[in-house]
Amino acid sequence: MPASTASDLATFALAKIQPPHPRTDLIERPVLEQALGMALLRSRLTTLVAPAGYGKTAALTRQLRQLPEDCAWAWVSADEDDHLPRFIACLSAALECYDLPWRVSPDALSTLTQGPSGLRAAATELVNALASAEAPRGVIVVDDAHRIADPKVFELLQWMLEWLPAHWSLVIASRIEPPLPLARWRAAGELSEFRQRELSFSEDDVAALLVHAATGAHDAPTVAQLMERTNGWPAGLRLTLAARADTGMAAGRSAALPQRHMFDYLATEVLDGMPKVLRDFLLSCSVLPELTAPRCAQVSGRDDAPALLEEIERRGLFVSVLEADEPTLRLHDLFRDFLEHRLQRERPTELPLLLERAAAFEPDAARAIGHLARAGAWPAATQALLDRGPMLLAAGGVGLDDMLTMLPAEAFDSSPDLHLLKGLSLLMNFRLDAALIALHRASTGFVQAGRPREATASRAYASLTQVSLGMLPAAEAELALLRADELDPSSRALVCYGCIWVAYAHGRGEDAAPLYAEMLEALEKVPVLRAWNQVFFQSRLTGFPGLAPLMERFARSALAITSDTPSRLRAGVYYTRAVTALGAGRIDDASDCLQSADEDCRWLGSPRSVLIESRSVHVLVQALRGDSAASRAMADAAVADMRLNEMLNYRLTHGFETGFTILRAAWVLGEEASIRAANADLQAGVNPAEYPTALDVRRFGQAMIAVLDGHLALAASLLEPLAGEVEWTAYFPATQALVTLADVQVQSGQLDAAAVTLRPWLAAAQRGERLGGALLAGPRAIARLARTDWGSRLTRPEVETLRLLQGIGVAARGEGECTLPLSQQLSLQPAARREDLSGLAGLSQRELEVLRCIAAGDSNKLIARAFDLSPHTVKRHVANILNKLAVNTRGQAAARWRHIDPGTDSRY
Repeated sequence: MPASTASDLATFALAKIQPPHPRTDLIERPVLEQALGMALLRSRLTTLVAPAGYGKTAALTRQLRQLPEDCAWAWVSADEDDHLPRFIACLSAALECYDLPWRVSPDALSTLTQGPSGLRAAATELVNALASAEAPRGVIVVDDAHRIADPKVFELLQWMLEWLPAHWSLVIASRIEPPLPLARWRAAGELSEFRQRELSFSEDDVAALLVHAATGAHDAPTVAQLMERTNGWPAGLRLTLAARADTGMAAGRSAALPQRHMFDYLATEVLDGMPKVLRDFLLSCSVLPELTAPRCAQVSGRDDAPALLEEIERRGLFVSVLEADEPTLRLHDLFRDFLEHRLQRERPTELPLLLERAAAFEPDAARAIGHLARAGAWPAATQALLDRGPMLLAAGGVGLDDMLTMLPAEAFDSSPDLHLLKGLSLLMNFRLDAALIALHRASTGFVQAGRPREATASRAYASLTQVSLGMLPAAEAELALLRADELDPSSRALVCYGCIWVAYAHGRGEDAAPLYAEMLEALEKVPVLRAWNQVFFQSRLTGFPGLAPLMERFARSALAITSDTPSRLRAGVYYTRAVTALGAGRIDDASDCLQSADEDCRWLGSPRSVLIESRSVHVLVQALRGDSAASRAMADAAVADMRLNEMLNYRLTHGFETGFTILRAAWVLGEEASIRAANADLQAGVNPAEYPTALDVRRFGQAMIAVLDGHLALAASLLEPLAGEVEWTAYFPATQALVTLADVQVQSGQLDAAAVTLRPWLAAAQRGERLGGALLAGPRAIARLARTDWGSRLTRPEVETLRLLQGIGVAARGEGECTLPLSQQLSLQPAARREDLSGLAGLSQRELEVLRCIAAGDSNKLIARAFDLSPHTVKRHVANILNKLAVNTRGQAAARWRHIDPGTDSRY
C-alpha cells in the first residue's frame, strides 16, 4: 500500500490509518486464512467479532498482504474520540493514495453531513469516489470498531453499505457486534462472519504453534493441556508460552482462570520479570496511543528510548508494528489497560505530568486536548485550543465544538479568546443566539484585559450576528460607533459590511455604494483570503445603485486571491456574477456562473452559509428557464433547511425572503395554485424579528393575488409604492413591480399611464440594464406588453425593446429564439462561448489540459505540480471531467482523449 500523502492533516494521528506489520512469528492458519481471504474478495461486508486477544487485527493484516497486488485497501483504527468528522477525515486520508476523483473535497465531507440528509449525502460522495477507483477490487477495514461511541459513524457505514460498488467491500473488526442491520445482509448472502469459534486456535493450530515456539523445555505442555487451559484463545496461548519460557512455570499452574484474570496474572508475571528500566519505561509510555522514539523520549525523559523500543519489539511484548514514516509500535489494548492501571496504582501523582508531556508532542488536536483534560491541566488545554482553533475554523470548524466542550466553565471565565473562538464556531453553524452571547462575553473580556483591537473585532462580529437576528437598532448603533473609531483594515471592512446589511434590511439600497466603497478600500490593504472571506456573501446586494463597478472590482481582486482554489469567497463571487447576469437578462450566463459556483459549493461540502445563497438564485433562474421541477426542488430544499431547529433564529429574520423568492418563481411559472399557497405562507409568517422590508414584500404578494382575482385597481395601488428605479431588496423587486404595474394598467385600459410607468425602465433596458427584474414579471405580462398597440405613446425603439424582452424570455425557456436584428441584441447577448473540442464538449480549458495529462498517464501529484494546483483541486477537475464525459474512471476518460488525439503518449 503506498504511503499516505495526507501528512498535512492535523485532525488525527496518521498512525490511525497505518495497519500493523504482520508478525514474523505468526504461524500459518490455512483454514482461517482461506475463509477470510475468500470473504474479503467476495462479500459486501465481513465482520470479525470476538473478545480481546483473539487475533482479529493480526488475521486481517496478514490477509491483506495476501490479496492480489492490484487490490486497493484502506485501514482505519478506531479510537474512543472518533466522532463522525474525525472518522470521515481518517477514511478519506486512508484512501488518498488511490487518487480518487472526489466531487466534494475530502476535507469538506464533514461539512456536508451537517445539512439535511447529510449522512446520506456524505455516503453518496464516498461511494461515488470508490466507484471510480481503477482497482478491480477494494477493501475498507475499520479495526477496533467497538471503540466508536458516535452512532452517526455507523449510520454513515450503513448508507455506504447500501450503495457500495460491487468491487468494494467493508470489513469491521470489533469486540461487540456493530450496530448495523446484519440480518438483512446475512439473508442476502452478502455477509461473512468470523466469531470466537472461527478465530480460536484449533488443535492443529496449537500443534503448529508449539513447533514454532519450541524452547527445548523438558516439561513442554501438550496440545491437550494448552487447549484445556486456553480454549484456543490466541492471546492466552501466547502468554502461556511466553511465561513458561521466562519463568519455567509449571504446566498446571493457574489452570482454567477466566481470560481477563489469566491475562492480568500472566501480564504481571511478564512485567515483574522485566529489567526495571524497561518496566518503568513501559509504564510511563502507556499514556501514548502509539509509541515512537521521539514521543517516548518526550514522555519518559529518557534518551535511550530508541533502544528500549527495539527491546520491546524484540521481546514481542504485546505490541504491533505499524507501517508509518518512522518506527511506530502500538500496545495491545489489554496490555495498555493493564499498564495504565499499574501506573495509576503505583505512581498516581506522576500520571498528570506524563499526560501533559504526551500532549506537548501530539499533533492530533483532539488527542492533545484530551490528554490535558485527563490531566486536569486546564490552562494548558485552553492554550492548546486557542493555538489550534483558528486553523480548525479555517478548515470548517470540524470537531471544534467537541473540543470546546472538554473545557470546564471556569476556563472560559478568564479567557475572552475562548469566548471569541466559541462565538465564531457557533456563528459558523448558525446557532445565532448562543453565538451572540459568546461574542458579547469576548468583547467584555477583551476590554477588561486592555486589548482594544480584539474587543473591536468581537463587537463587529456580534453586530453582524445582531443583524442576522433582526436586532437592527442595536446593531446599527454599535456599528456606527465602531465605524467612527480608528480601525485596522480588516476590522473596518467587517464593520462596513455590517453597515451594508443594515441598509439592506431597511430597504435603503441607495446607502450601499458608499459603504461598499469604504469596505473595498479597506480590504485592498489586506489582500489575504481570511479578511476577504468574511464578506463573501453579496449576491443579494446586486442591483443596488452604484454597486455594479465596485462589485466587479471586488470580484477581480477576490478571484486573484483565491486563484484556482475553491472557497466560500470564490463561490460568492460566482453567485454574485450569476445574479448580475440575471439582472442583465443573460440567463444562459447566469446558469454558467451558477454551475461554477455550485462546483465550489459542492467541493466545500455545501456549507449552509453558501447553500442558502445557491438555492435562492437557483429558484429564480430555473423558473426563468421554465424548469418548474428544478425550481420547485430547490424551493423545497430551502424550506426544509429553514425548518431545522438550529435555523430557528435565521428563519425568524429571513424566512420572508425565502418565501418571497418562492412566490416570485411561482409567478414566473404561472402556477396559480403555487402562487396562492406561497403567498398564504408569506402572509402568515409575520414576526417581530424580521426586516422592515418584509412589509413591502407582503404587499407585493397581496398585489399578485389581486391580479389573479381581477382586482386590478387594488393591485395597482399596492404596486405603485413598490415600483421605481431604486431596488429595495434582493433580486430586483422594484423593476418587477414596475413592469407588473404597467401590465395591470394595460389590462385596465390605461395605456397612457402604462407608457409613463414603462418609460424610465425602457431607457435603462435599451442600455442592457434592468432586464432580469422585468423578466420576473412573468411571460404573460411581458407578452401582453409586447403585443399592445402603443400608437404614439412609445417610440418604435421602445416597442422593439419590449419585443426583445419577450424574445429573451422565450429563448431562456427553450421555446424559440430571439429574432430581432443583431444590432438590437448586442448588449443583451450571452458571453461568447468557447468552441467545443469535438467529442469533449463542455470541458473547460483547464479540464482539457488535465485530461491530456491523464491520458499521458500522469498522476494527480504530477498534474498538480505541472499547473501549480493543489492536489484537491486536481481531484475536483478529474471528477468534473468524469461527470461531463459520463464515464466512471480515469482510464475511460483517457480513452476518450486518445480517440480525439491518437498521438498521445499514454501509460494506460
